Amino acid sequence: MSTNELASQRDEGNLWFGAVIAHGAVAMLFCAMAFTAGFYRLRGFWPPASARPGLLVPALAGGLLVIGAVSLHASLRHPRPGRLTLAGVLGAGAAFLATQAAWSHVLFWYRDLRIPDSGVFGASLYGLSAVQAAHLSVVMLGLLRAGLRVLHGQEARAPLRRALPGWWCSTVMYGVLFAVVYLP
Repeated sequence: MSTNELASQRDEGNLWFGAVIAHGAVAMLFCAMAFTAGFYRLRGFWPPASARPGLLVPALAGGLLVIGAVSLHASLRHPRPGRLTLAGVLGAGAAFLATQAAWSHVLFWYRDLRIPDSGVFGASLYGLSAVQAAHLSVVMLGLLRAGLRVLHGQEARAPLRRALPGWWCSTVMYGVLFAVVYLP
């Protein structure tokens, strides 16, 4: 094995390790916010009867994340991930972000969940949603980079391998958000 190949493998390992550390840091921030929300929920301040959001739209959004995660995981099983798979994963992520943004808009304007009027519930809902959406957006930028590599006929497995833990991390974070915020 040549020196360049060894250096490339070492760099790839460092990039992957750095990505895992970054995802862990975001997950810790998210967990701190989720535990705070859980504390208020257990104390009986959660959610106000007038502000109970529905479950259908958030559940469908979570389904989009799971579809994207499974598709991304399956794409790594192929020797050369295809454009269609990457487009599907990016489409699922974009549809999730659009659904989450539209749902937050509906809650803000039509369910009167405005900050600071809605108190801890609104702050938790929007704070947890913002952290999770920002994390997924960064993961999607990495996937977009992999997609550009595929379009140019280059190897894209390494960026996909780095994006996979991030996508799963974002999916799990949304599951926690769903359980803490939306479930009765």
